[in-house]
Amino acid sequence: MRLSIHAMRLFTLAYIAFPLFPFYFGWVKPIFGVPLAVLLVLGVGRIYRDAETVTEHVSKRNLLIGLAIVGGWLLFSGAGGFGFQFYDHVKNNTLTAELSEQAWPLTYTVEGKTMFLSHYLSYYIMGPFMLGGLGYKFAQLGVFLWASLGVVLGMFWLGRAAAKLNWPFNAFYVFFGGIVCFSFLFKFKADFISEIVSRIQNHGYVFWMNSWDVIPLNYQNITDMLYWTPQHFIPAILGIGLILNEGLIEKNIKYLPFALSLLAMWSPLVLLGLFPFFVYVLLYNQFKGIFNPVNLIIAPILFFVNTSFLLAIESGELVKHFIFTDLSAGGITLWEQILVYFYFLLFEVAVWVVPIAVIMRRKWGVGERPLFLLTVFVLCTIPLYRFGLWNDWCNRVSMPAIVLLGLFAYRAWETARGKQKLLLSVLLLLSGLGAFIDISGSLIYSGFRPKFAPPERAQVGTLPEITGVSYPIDQFVADEDAFFFKYLSQKPQAPTDRNKGNDGENGSSAE
Repeated sequence: MRLSIHAMRLFTLAYIAFPLFPFYFGWVKPIFGVPLAVLLVLGVGRIYRDAETVTEHVSKRNLLIGLAIVGGWLLFSGAGGFGFQFYDHVKNNTLTAELSEQAWPLTYTVEGKTMFLSHYLSYYIMGPFMLGGLGYKFAQLGVFLWASLGVVLGMFWLGRAAAKLNWPFNAFYVFFGGIVCFSFLFKFKADFISEIVSRIQNHGYVFWMNSWDVIPLNYQNITDMLYWTPQHFIPAILGIGLILNEGLIEKNIKYLPFALSLLAMWSPLVLLGLFPFFVYVLLYNQFKGIFNPVNLIIAPILFFVNTSFLLAIESGELVKHFIFTDLSAGGITLWEQILVYFYFLLFEVAVWVVPIAVIMRRKWGVGERPLFLLTVFVLCTIPLYRFGLWNDWCNRVSMPAIVLLGLFAYRAWETARGKQKLLLSVLLLLSGLGAFIDISGSLIYSGFRPKFAPPERAQVGTLPEITGVSYPIDQFVADEDAFFFKYLSQKPQAPTDRNKGNDGENGSSAE
């Protein structure tokens, strides 16, 4: 069958852009929000007008099998209440409920002071916007549908870049990640197997294993990204997919800056992680075509408003420092920290990089070898800085580079023959431990069938209730003196208390 790449590109751009409409109309003063929405329409419309018609032949068999793999993966991911609700979904469920039931902009009373939600909204807002009027559970269903669409689009672009939409890419990608098996074995020794079984039964995870509780380093595998943090995973795969397709395949980056700038409202840290690869394709294409009104006028205006909202929070209390620091109070020396850093890189990065480099050394496509080296450099330097209690810098900024490393790993696996292919297959098997624990645990929880079971509304707390040690409240709320809320925001409603509506009804009860 013939598939229109032109239509897929426009559909993807519309997907990235659409959550900004409820934000502009629900958060921003009409005097600013309406012009911003018009600019957004003009930007997308200009791309539609200038796009060239490109079609590509896609095997129906590959398409259907690939969709089946991604669909099965999603149905147990936890997104929108399908599958086990991993810990990070606590915040997702709260925002889904509050965006459905409370007036926008969302306001809270924090230590007797009125504060305003200041958080990336593109993942969270569409479920409540589309179906929130029908009740909390419908909003959750909307979240699942919205997340599923984003994952399908992102996997489409990655699959096209990696293998011309060959379904084995999807299967490979589900299990790709760093290798923690050896850390499990070293730590639990004879209890290695029983520990894995326990984590499956109790919905454990493999985070932090390669950092040995010495320095807080963690790179999530691909399934961890989806099952724990879909709000970051979706912009990572969409961003890398567009960079590769526009920058290296189509060699047309005319509107790529505009498209990527919209991802700020999806995940600012992921956007930072995309930046080195965006710069690479700019240089590779010699900035050809990017100096146009959409990139020079529309994108900066929208980006300024979006980032002024996101940067309204004050993060002074968050942990921020160079990863190697004085831990002598805990009996940890600088040399031990350095040793763990290199151990982490060995099993998260080098274990894949070395065989990929050997297998692909004379088989790189145009522009791919420098991109691969850049990916390695980024993955080796990101751990040198720590930001956030749970080191969000390492966890989130690394996602685009890990997505790219997985793509290179698949390319090497597809290219390899004989012992080389066997080696990469063994590495994939070893790296799949995290995915196996996530998926198996969710399958058992769901009774081995798709199960739509978001937490009951009465079990979902407010944002101040769920924040604390693990989720510092100052990561999510801003003061009224922040630029966005002082000059651009609509006048907020009075702060609301805990809303406990019945499932299927809105339970709003403003004070």
